[in-house]
Amino acid sequence: MSRMSQPLLFSLKPNYAELIFEGLKKVELRRRIASNMENRYVFVYVSSPVKQLRGGFRVGQVWSGDPEKIWNRVSELSQVTKQYFDIYYAGRNVAYALEITDVWEYENPTALNRLRECFPNFIAPQSWRVVRPEELRSFGNMKCKTGNTNNHLAAYIDFIV
Repeated sequence: MSRMSQPLLFSLKPNYAELIFEGLKKVELRRRIASNMENRYVFVYVSSPVKQLRGGFRVGQVWSGDPEKIWNRVSELSQVTKQYFDIYYAGRNVAYALEITDVWEYENPTALNRLRECFPNFIAPQSWRVVRPEELRSFGNMKCKTGNTNNHLAAYIDFIV
């Protein structure tokens, strides 16, 4: 993995984050993505009303193309209805679906106010943003739930910072 593939911070609605951590949601749908997404690590910030850094995942395959073709490919993995999918991609020519692999969840998720105490310039993204090096060190040191550790992430963090 190159230095160009910095980990990302995704903002997810609570219901979709819950489905990821329960192992039910296998793809994340996006209107736009960063380059070099395959094998990239993603930290999950759960949006309002939860407002917590809860864990993350590694991106496996990335599918992109005509929204209807993407729906046919990932509909059973996305945990969204066709109606929601069509509204989400209305007016778009390209849809992106990111395979969710290697999910980890923190034992003690970090609340937004605590994130801002630790990182005064911390900004919860509207969609996604690159994780800053000082954040990455801290996020990587947070304890994962038993049986939910990610040794690849730890090795990657040691390499990148």
